[in-house]
Amino acid sequence: MSPSAKIFSSRFLFACLVFLGSCTFQKEKTEETVEKTSISEEEELNQLLASGLQQLSNWTGYWKSQESTFDVAGFEMSKEIPFEALEWPEENFIQQDHPLHKYLVPNPDGHGVVDIYSYKVVMPEEAQVSFNPDSEVIYFKSNGMRERLMFMGPSGGFEEAIWVSPEHLMVTGFFEEEGGITPKIWIIMPDEHKYITFKHPLHISNYPKAGYLIKKLQNIDFSNGAE
Repeated sequence: MSPSAKIFSSRFLFACLVFLGSCTFQKEKTEETVEKTSISEEEELNQLLASGLQQLSNWTGYWKSQESTFDVAGFEMSKEIPFEALEWPEENFIQQDHPLHKYLVPNPDGHGVVDIYSYKVVMPEEAQVSFNPDSEVIYFKSNGMRERLMFMGPSGGFEEAIWVSPEHLMVTGFFEEEGGITPKIWIIMPDEHKYITFKHPLHISNYPKAGYLIKKLQNIDFSNGAE
């Protein structure tokens, strides 16, 4: 091989090594950025969770009264679940003279109000109050649309809701699993059509499913023994 060919070959090899090194560095940098972003999102959600729990002391206190070992520190992120947008034109029927009006949860930026009780609590005009076995989180939007954010069958229920940011709605409740009834938390992101679930290790067998609602909705007469 001629000297010029050797020089060319060496330069080509050096260029390849530099290129490969650059690609490896860029890949590591990209992976590091993705990891940092992921960690940042998880930290933000945990901060929102902590903020919401601080504001829902009545709910955490109720669970503590049902089981002394209940600890708010036991909640941990479980999974992310996307949901399909389901909405239709409907004005908010829960006006100021409605018993549930005081329990609506207004969006901080004025985009609408959330209701978690009207689907659950059945209040006919000429009949006794009763509980629907199913539950629903309803978002009456300021644009005149009604959106279903979550639906729950008889195995669970929604007990509290609070906006922990203009884009994040935190809903608390319970779910019945094989080991018993466990407290659950969902952080819903309506604009992104997804929610994050938070699980808790506590499971109890004798949790009163309607107990918290009866305690909270004090302006509604449950004396007929609705359960």
